[in-house]
Amino acid sequence: MRVDVTHQLGKDAAIPVMDRCLDHLLGGIGGSSVEILDKKKTWSGSSMRFSFTGKVGYISVPLTGTIDVDDANVAVDMDLPAVVKTFFGEDKIRRIVETNVREMLTA
Repeated sequence: MRVDVTHQLGKDAAIPVMDRCLDHLLGGIGGSSVEILDKKKTWSGSSMRFSFTGKVGYISVPLTGTIDVDDANVAVDMDLPAVVKTFFGEDKIRRIVETNVREMLTA
């Protein structure tokens, strides 16, 4: 799943915003029903690789993705397992990611 969001901050200003945004995104994806475990992120230039495990009850699902920042755009790519698409829906997750990224970039 890919989400592209335009911004007017410039790359250097948008990178620290996106660094903080991952926590904000993860809080909104599953609400209080999803526990986030083993969260990791690494930056290489203007690209962040992230991974975490989402846990609901006894089901744990690993998720990975990237956030790429340039002067005018942020691209969030996430590999959504079938179980996530089934229980939460790709469209719902896409809307949550897009809304949260836009909020962070305009705050």
